[in-house]
Amino acid sequence: MTWSLLRRSLLLLAPVCLPVLAGTDALSDGMRRCAHESDQAQRLACFDALAGSLPKVEADKFGMTAEIEHKRSPSEEHKPESGVLTGKIRALRQAPRGELIFTLDNEQVWRQAEPSPNISFSVGEAVHIEHGAMTSLWLVADHGRKTKVKRIR
Repeated sequence: MTWSLLRRSLLLLAPVCLPVLAGTDALSDGMRRCAHESDQAQRLACFDALAGSLPKVEADKFGMTAEIEHKRSPSEEHKPESGVLTGKIRALRQAPRGELIFTLDNEQVWRQAEPSPNISFSVGEAVHIEHGAMTSLWLVADHGRKTKVKRIR
């Protein structure tokens, strides 16, 4: 194979491969596309073009929100995250500074951000973890009882 043929193949395939990189799972989509190429030289050129665009792909994902992603590709179906984890309290203990430590039935362990002596929880109680403002997480039970938590395991 000559360098001119390789360069020509690269130039021909770059416009085909690069638009694929603009989508949400760009790297894996691009790799699938290149892997399906039957001509060895064109397949190599496709992978080379894909590798050359990697920093762009990572930079493109930085700060991506669901709203921006939807504006870029409104026709694609985007699954909204439920944002809620449900479970039951399997074990409950108190940390040395008074915070409660919750072990849920899915083996996750959560710790209260700060002690709340006026709120009580019990083993076997159904709870859920939900997102709050500014990436906070809250353990919520019935009757409006909730406490800010952090996952420790």
